[in-house]
Amino acid sequence: FNPRGSRIIDIMLADGSRVWLNAGSSVTYPVAFVGNETKVSIEGEAYFEVAHDASKPFIVSKGETAVKVLGTRFNVNAYDDEADIRVTLLQGSVQVTDHEHAVAIKPGEQAIVKADKINVAGNVDLEQVMSWKEGYFRMKGTDLASLMRQVARWYDVQVAYRNSVPEARFGGLINREVNLSDVLKALEQYGIYSAFDNGKIVVQ
Repeated sequence: FNPRGSRIIDIMLADGSRVWLNAGSSVTYPVAFVGNETKVSIEGEAYFEVAHDASKPFIVSKGETAVKVLGTRFNVNAYDDEADIRVTLLQGSVQVTDHEHAVAIKPGEQAIVKADKINVAGNVDLEQVMSWKEGYFRMKGTDLASLMRQVARWYDVQVAYRNSVPEARFGGLINREVNLSDVLKALEQYGIYSAFDNGKIVVQ
């Protein structure tokens, strides 16, 4: 488990696969993998580099959603406070399933699991998806609510809005190593003002 407010951690599994966990995320797996499948479950967001083993599929699950792979690199965003589960493929091939659908995606595609259906988006901005692992908030086209959910997990703070969520889209990069006050100051360039007190950001 990697708590909110923690830096990214890197785990090596028994089969040689590697997992990077974002803040506020966890992966559950057996000490030793037995049988003809390698199964792990996820909460939050993780990036996987799966060791190739054609005889033993690697399966990542979150509730009724499962990602089945042989050897590949992919990202899973499955935070409970997000509206959907997003599986983004960087290399290889994966199959994404829920209780009644199965979709195969190719590198550069993203499977979006929401409300009993799976949609596939092509030509995904992989730099945007993987920016968390590289240590950045990449804000290209990001709306304020999505950005503040990332900030809340990374700095382990609560976020509230004095009124409705301001309509704004952002661009650029912010290094995740900077202080929270510097992030909030950067948002002021977009007309987003906030106050921080006792573990809570209140957006004006």
